[in-house]
Amino acid sequence: MTKLFSITFYVLSSGLLLSLIAARDAGYLRPHATSDIIRIKVGENPGSVEIADFNHDKFPDIAVASESDSTVTILLGNGKGSFKDAQRSPFFVGPQPNDISIRDFNRDGNEDLAIANHEKKYLTVLLGSGTGNFNNAPGSPFATAGIPHVHGIAAGDFNQDGKWDLATDSWGNDNVEILFGGSQALFNSSTVFFKVGKRPYQRLRAADLNADGHDDIVTTNTEGNNVTILLSNGKQNFHEVAGSPFPCGDNPFGIAIGDINADGKPDLAIINSPGSMGAGKGKNGLTVLLNDGKGIFTTMRGSPYDAGKIPNRIAIGDVNGDGVNDIVTSDSDSNNIYVFLMTKAGIVLSASVITVGNHAKGIAIADLDGNGKADIVVSNNMDDDIAVILSK
Repeated sequence: MTKLFSITFYVLSSGLLLSLIAARDAGYLRPHATSDIIRIKVGENPGSVEIADFNHDKFPDIAVASESDSTVTILLGNGKGSFKDAQRSPFFVGPQPNDISIRDFNRDGNEDLAIANHEKKYLTVLLGSGTGNFNNAPGSPFATAGIPHVHGIAAGDFNQDGKWDLATDSWGNDNVEILFGGSQALFNSSTVFFKVGKRPYQRLRAADLNADGHDDIVTTNTEGNNVTILLSNGKQNFHEVAGSPFPCGDNPFGIAIGDINADGKPDLAIINSPGSMGAGKGKNGLTVLLNDGKGIFTTMRGSPYDAGKIPNRIAIGDVNGDGVNDIVTSDSDSNNIYVFLMTKAGIVLSASVITVGNHAKGIAIADLDGNGKADIVVSNNMDDDIAVILSK
């Protein structure tokens, strides 16, 4: 007999009702509930979280990288907010998986995983089977030459050849490094470097920022207190857009790309985290940069917003179903996540705090139960689990 466990609470400052629900459907995981959240066990010290459909059932699934046991856990969704472990999950992905990029790297119609292995000079790629299972890609891990080692990863077709390429950080020489997709091997053995700002540490992301059909690159430059915008020419080269790097607050750390003010242009939501840096100075918080459509960014009024003691990761999605994307950040010091409800005017309507597990870290947003509102997944780094928060 199927049973439903539901725990609800109100976020008073916004009137937003969030419901923590997990269905105990036959064959699905049975998350255990504490007094205020529902959790699903994963690997040791989970960090990065991403969402995609790994088994072609049109329901969102979850990938969770666990830093201490070198694995990624794949949780297959049933479209109702419940999840089960994929067969053979968790999968070995190499030491200290720190960041995840999901694309169909071998063009077989199945989503694959690319992992940045922190403190290593390589990237690990796992190929998906289309059922939720993964195997090491031929040639993986793929060597990098950056200084001192990799932290973040982003994928894009930077030379318009129909093959996915990988970008990673090389903060020791203020560069990004690109591994271009190969014709024989999955990725070419030689890499190319492009100059960015001062210490592009931890995160970089890729998207078409100027609507020319080419994937561009954004880096957060932690010692420059800015972001660099590299526009691709679609021919394996980049140039820095006029005005770049753009100021974005103190010690920019995490970053997410998405349309925040519903104007159809991809904007930037950035975590400012001096608390995450050994010698960091300044103000923790959330800074939003709005895009003019040409890849030129201006700071949204009100930035930076309070995002806790040690803000860490960030995600964008419409959690209240009003047609405008919202922003959620994690605070690894206070075990909280912060929900920023946005408006088309480019302002924060309200900011609310939800307490989750111990050392909230990775965060992702997607509609997991098909109700038209984006839900939140948070990795609790010191509890070896994730919290799934369904928007009601």
